[in-house]
Amino acid sequence: MLKNTLLAAACVAALSVAAPLSTVYAAEGTSEMSASEQQALDAQVAVVEGLVETYKDDAAGLQAAIEALVVDAADPEVAAKAVLVVFDNSQNPKIIAILANNSALKTAAGNGLGAAIVALSITNPDLATKVTAIVSASGDPEMIAAVQSGADTKTASVNQQRKENREKAASEGETGDSTPENDLSPTTI
Repeated sequence: MLKNTLLAAACVAALSVAAPLSTVYAAEGTSEMSASEQQALDAQVAVVEGLVETYKDDAAGLQAAIEALVVDAADPEVAAKAVLVVFDNSQNPKIIAILANNSALKTAAGNGLGAAIVALSITNPDLATKVTAIVSASGDPEMIAAVQSGADTKTASVNQQRKENREKAASEGETGDSTPENDLSPTTI
């Protein structure tokens, strides 16, 4: 009994002294997050971990889920940080095992994050720039490459759709808006 109590006390002490790994992705210019920021990040990390568990055998599904999570999040910056925490620094043994057995999931998550950045750039370019900076600051070449690939694919898809819409409008004789949408420029991560 005393041994278990001492072990539990040692674990609590170690956890209370150690800074969360998610502070690596703290707000730009700071080394630590406020308690509420940490709580928001921890909640998003739990969501991303749930997605990894749900889509552990479905990389395409994970990619779409990560894109939707970041685009639809109340705070896309926090959601992006959570994706990076889970795929770069997960402390959850179950997630570590899943990722060790399926390396395509990290690529899919990066592709989804890249697609989300492009989607955000359409409606909120400043936010997309902030999320891009978060990814770049991660320093993980594999994740950065996956995000870039996802951004490139999404950009090509959006531009193709815009081209088809312009061609359809022209063939139907629609004059519509005199200022057509420009194609998206490539995103550089």
